[in-house]
Amino acid sequence: MTGATGFIGGRLCEVMALSHAFEPRPFVHTTGSAWRIARFPLDFALGDLGDGRAVDRAMDGCDAVVHLARGNDAVMRRGLENVLRAAVAHRVSRFVHISSVAVYGSQPPAASVSEAAPAKRSDLAYGNAKLEQEHRVLRYGRRHGLNVVILRPPNVYGPFGAFSVELINAIRSRGVAIVDGGRNPCNLVYVDNLVEAIFLALRRPEAPGQVFFVTDREPVSWKRSITDHAALLGADVPYVAAAELAPSARERLWRDSVRALPGVIADAEFRRALTRIPLARRAMSLLAAWLPSLPGPTEQAVRGWLRGRASVRRNGSSEHAFHADHPFIAAQRRSVAHSSDKARRLLGYTAPVSYDEGLSLTEAWLREARILDANAVVRRG
Repeated sequence: MTGATGFIGGRLCEVMALSHAFEPRPFVHTTGSAWRIARFPLDFALGDLGDGRAVDRAMDGCDAVVHLARGNDAVMRRGLENVLRAAVAHRVSRFVHISSVAVYGSQPPAASVSEAAPAKRSDLAYGNAKLEQEHRVLRYGRRHGLNVVILRPPNVYGPFGAFSVELINAIRSRGVAIVDGGRNPCNLVYVDNLVEAIFLALRRPEAPGQVFFVTDREPVSWKRSITDHAALLGADVPYVAAAELAPSARERLWRDSVRALPGVIADAEFRRALTRIPLARRAMSLLAAWLPSLPGPTEQAVRGWLRGRASVRRNGSSEHAFHADHPFIAAQRRSVAHSSDKARRLLGYTAPVSYDEGLSLTEAWLREARILDANAVVRRG
């Protein structure tokens, strides 16, 4: 298994080890990155995906491969090529490649409700990289008789996952709004539902040669997802029309770094981490002592900037601009709900964890990890 130290790979290793359904061999770059799965007596293989000989050694004795690794261009291209070559050389019975619905770009065509819609190069660099990987995997399947399966999940959420953490941080820093009522689908899959699909892809005889969307049972709108995460914070999220969004602008290193700084400073986890650095702690104390010495309006403007809550016009009135290229705002433009009907029909995929249950499990982890206030009790509508 590649990518075993990541969010999905870590959970896949946990479920395999606890269920004894498979005996995973995690391929890891360093043992230090394997802290989450190191508590299990797994047969770890150390190496770099760019090293073909290391990949070949790791594949020895393996019956199947789950390829989850992602990274820079070398990982996405040469790494995948090395894994595919080793899989052919060792005659593995199944090669499961984890792709993404991003292969359809930022504006998927209406036909991409199902996997039958052809994917083409788009405006999304990550999606293009994933599409190129899919072509490579399918080519190996045709040329070498490798039994390949491609799974395309959307936003994957759950404990240890980045989706909820990043959305909560965006809400905290007031970087996200609900656009045009938030009616478009969020396209989610809980991590354990994706694990179920991987198990089925490894086992079912109908899987080889196929591409499957893997989503949760019920479509969830962006409005519901954002407001549910905001409720965990006890926060409100503004509603805006698409026409009110600030247009995307060409990136400028210094300007955009300064503009991003308030959102970073506003993050409570970042501030808590800074207090562990003596110099930063001293600087924060000096800043707190200096602010009251400023004239009232200036002090409020600086405090507002540091909180990341608003920009201040020259006349003293405040405004907040939401940017069209913010990831959680741009994603709300995707109007297609990708369907898992094919996976249900051919693989028997059930997506056993509902959205409400998945969010509750994620909330419990967020509180345990102190990303949310562990003592706060919130009620979602």
